[in-house]
Amino acid sequence: MASIVRLILGDQLNLNHSWFKKVNPEVVYVFMEVRSETDYVLHHAQKVITIFAGMRRMAELLKKQGHQVRYFRISDKDNQHQFAANLKRVIEYFNSKRLEYQEPDEYRLDLELKSLNKKLGIEILSVSSEHFIDGRDGVAKHFQKDAKRWVMESYYRRMRQRTGMLM
Repeated sequence: MASIVRLILGDQLNLNHSWFKKVNPEVVYVFMEVRSETDYVLHHAQKVITIFAGMRRMAELLKKQGHQVRYFRISDKDNQHQFAANLKRVIEYFNSKRLEYQEPDEYRLDLELKSLNKKLGIEILSVSSEHFIDGRDGVAKHFQKDAKRWVMESYYRRMRQRTGMLM
């Protein structure tokens, strides 16, 4: 059984994420093709199909590496088409103690995932998606230290000094 459930969203298909460096039998990765994501606004069919194809490929690659994967296809009879309902089912099946997810890029999803602890009743941990050079609160921290000058140039200068990268 997997004591940790890790949710992977359709825009987080990064095989280089630190989560995937080691195979851990205590972890199950969950992918979901859900109507709550495809239907909240009008999406082009090709966009949705491309995201689903990418998710399916990523899940396949993780399985080949030896990771445990639970994949909800859009047409699966047991797909509840909502994150909370599907996660609840996975958590109960695996008797999991913790849910982990990568910080979503969408504010709407961020709020939804943060509210899951009330619905699921287990420990929930959010980690960096590792999509960006700086952390989510990096700009805010910078301007707290440099409150006199609200100029992005000072932030970029600090990032160049910290990373050695030209921005």
